[in-house]
Amino acid sequence: MKPKEKQDSKKKDKTRILIIDDNPIIREGLTQIINHEADLMVCAEAGTIGEAVNAVKKQKIDLALVDMLLDGTTGIQVIEEIKILCPNLLSLVISMSDKSQYIKQAMEVGARGYITKDEITEEIVNAIRRICKGEIYLTRRLIKNISKEELDGLFGGRIQKRWE
Repeated sequence: MKPKEKQDSKKKDKTRILIIDDNPIIREGLTQIINHEADLMVCAEAGTIGEAVNAVKKQKIDLALVDMLLDGTTGIQVIEEIKILCPNLLSLVISMSDKSQYIKQAMEVGARGYITKDEITEEIVNAIRRICKGEIYLTRRLIKNISKEELDGLFGGRIQKRWE
């Protein structure tokens, strides 16, 4: 195998991530964190719903990292739009808000996880990896703030409140 083919093969093995956030500094920071990992790669960034839709149309993306509150729209609307184009696309919501109503809305439209922006780098990377393995992901703090009934309603018993 030629060196170029070897590099292309390595790129294909990486989880391809689309970052959707209206703040370019957040996008740049998340890109640096994610691209530092050997198995993850940011393949596109978007600051608007239109840019996100175009990115999904143009390339293969495994997971979308979606800000909950975008300028002029919500992460919920973004997830709904990109799911129309790519029903199997995984999504992880990243937000400043830890309100249970936002978590519920995100999960109802198909997000596989929800994490707040104040989490440490390792937690964000862990969330991405776990969602890509088919798990549902909420941070410990978020799980503590949601009642067992709400968790069961959202996840049908597929998540356990382990950190009480």
